Amino acid sequence: MEEEQDDFVPHLGREYQTLDEAWSAWRVYGGRIGFGVRLSYGHKSEKDGVITSKIFLCSCEGKRVADKRDYMTKRPRPETRTGCQVRLQIKLNRKTQKYKVVEFVSQHNHPLQPPGACYLIPKVDCNNGLRDVRKQAMKYGSAIAMTKYFAKRSLEDPSFKIFEDTTEEGEIANVVWTDAKMIVDYARFGDVVEFDTTFEINNEKGVFGLFVGFNHFREIVIFGAALMCDHTKESFEWVFTKFLEAHGSKKPITIFTTQDGAMGLALEKIMPDTRHGLCTWHIEQNCVKHLSCYNKDGMNIMGDFNACMYRYEEEKEFEDAFNALRRNVDVIVTWLDFIYGSKEKWAHCFMKDAYTMGMRSTQASESIKSDLKACKLDIHRFLEHFDRVLYENRDKEVKSEYNVTSKLPKLKWNVPILREARKLYTPKVFELFQAEFELSCSANIECLEVNTYTVVMCDIDNETPYKRGQVVWTREDQTVLCSCKKFEREGILCWHALKVLDREDIKVIPPRYVFNRWTKAAKDVIVVDVEGKRVIEDPLLDVRNRNDDLVHIITPICGKAAQNEEQAQFLRNELLAVRGKYEEKYENLSITSGDGDPTSEFHFTF
Repeated sequence: MEEEQDDFVPHLGREYQTLDEAWSAWRVYGGRIGFGVRLSYGHKSEKDGVITSKIFLCSCEGKRVADKRDYMTKRPRPETRTGCQVRLQIKLNRKTQKYKVVEFVSQHNHPLQPPGACYLIPKVDCNNGLRDVRKQAMKYGSAIAMTKYFAKRSLEDPSFKIFEDTTEEGEIANVVWTDAKMIVDYARFGDVVEFDTTFEINNEKGVFGLFVGFNHFREIVIFGAALMCDHTKESFEWVFTKFLEAHGSKKPITIFTTQDGAMGLALEKIMPDTRHGLCTWHIEQNCVKHLSCYNKDGMNIMGDFNACMYRYEEEKEFEDAFNALRRNVDVIVTWLDFIYGSKEKWAHCFMKDAYTMGMRSTQASESIKSDLKACKLDIHRFLEHFDRVLYENRDKEVKSEYNVTSKLPKLKWNVPILREARKLYTPKVFELFQAEFELSCSANIECLEVNTYTVVMCDIDNETPYKRGQVVWTREDQTVLCSCKKFEREGILCWHALKVLDREDIKVIPPRYVFNRWTKAAKDVIVVDVEGKRVIEDPLLDVRNRNDDLVHIITPICGKAAQNEEQAQFLRNELLAVRGKYEEKYENLSITSGDGDPTSEFHFTF
């Protein structure tokens, strides 16, 4: 399916290519939401025997038939049927030969399983472990093409790392890889990571996963990539383990993912000390799907939910607001109950002390995924296409490096602290810092006690969206601690703290609050691998420079000689002679490790 993994919720009008695809999607939906599934009856055409409609149900549908022998049973089975009406009906469109959703009932009359228990639900994809993965192992032809691709990358890049997970039959199930640039970027900027698996390769059964983050320009950098056969807990555990192995066991401080029960369990096991946040953008999209129908009689359900996600600073405020929101949705069980179970991973009042660098969603990788979705490719051409997208993304960073030395962002106020910030920070980060300074200029400050201040926004209309902050200042070590925790969360001083610094006549940024990962010097750090060898960020740079040097020498001569037949013939003969001498001297040498096929002597090493 081409739909993103978080877009797993059925809806009227949605089409599936086959019955198997529709049934698989219903199983995934049940596993993500928290209920078991089963099949009901369908209709078959009497003319050609084709199934024209099918109904999928919740496993709690119906009631158990009474048995006259029940009174004799010493240990009766627990009741599992509640008469639940949740169902999905699809019908065949004869023109398109696709199955279209014509009925979808989503409201259950029973509690749903919490995210952590979804993997226990029978008949759900996320429960099947590698048992079903073995059935989806990569096709032989795809595996060979992929092996050649990785062999070529390994010859080009001494720091390239590839890991494969194989079935008992030797087939490839999951793959993780990193190159030199990914290793260097992760060492410098891998404190906050996004892992996104919402992209499926069109012509394959596999799922493509990306580990990404922000560099010092607040631009997207890629830390690693994975090909997975499914979304099982076992597969995620393997991928996370190999990703960390590729990066010398360094774990991120915070990781953001979509809401996947199996992924969450894998993270708890492999990265127990890493803070796990959920993508707020995908939660907002699901909010629209599930709650928009309740926006009536002047209610603003989605606005109230967004307030719960972003506005409230205190947990009690959140709980009161969420309970009020829940009362406005007048059904027994809703999506709200499901998402409430993971509130610590998305609500601001629980996440305000999390180290996020300003990242709250997996939207960071959307531009890359958009480029990857441009065409339908087999695995080999997809990997080559991924390389092109990867290098285009890295070219943006090169341009940013160029611009940072040739252009300066404009100062709105010619004051010492902004002049210093412009010298230190990259342009995007400086703009964020300058925006905080601008807010501080409109703020009022009140001294509560010695070294303790309350900073509020000056607001004559009483409509300001900005929250007050309480700041503690210590002159001896120049610490400025604010209750909003913006610096602890994003690495940039807040307007509350800047107001206090101005009050205390501090005209420069205290050194402890210059976060190196946001400065122009962030890439000055030398990165070494697990063996202590320096990782060369671009191993092909020397090759390109030598090629450019040779082309620079020969191109002007060729241009001149081409103007005259005699000169052109002379130069041609000289070049042929030089080529002959070159081949005679270096004919037994090769830039590859073997003769002929460069993959002939290649083996994976783990």
